[in-house]
Amino acid sequence: MGHLRDTRIDDGHFLTSPVGSYAPNAWGLHDMHGNVWEWTRTASTAGRMFVGGGSWRDRPHRATAGFRLDYRPYHKVFNVGFRVTCEIDAELARR
Repeated sequence: MGHLRDTRIDDGHFLTSPVGSYAPNAWGLHDMHGNVWEWTRTASTAGRMFVGGGSWRDRPHRATAGFRLDYRPYHKVFNVGFRVTCEIDAELARR
């Protein structure tokens, strides 16, 4: 099977681009979409876990912050990772 490709778009890279190749978003963060799907904190009532963000193996319409897929806990996936985040306590943020 060949690689999925949308020929209307050409960023100059065949599969992946070097880290930091594009301008950062409004918060100064680079490479937020298209690297790997990321596990979310959301779980469905059916015991599935949700991923978001799209990966290098998906079509462009899936590489958005709002797109979600769900997996059963026993599914083995190769293109899902995680992003470390820190939540700030609202009380501390006001200080």
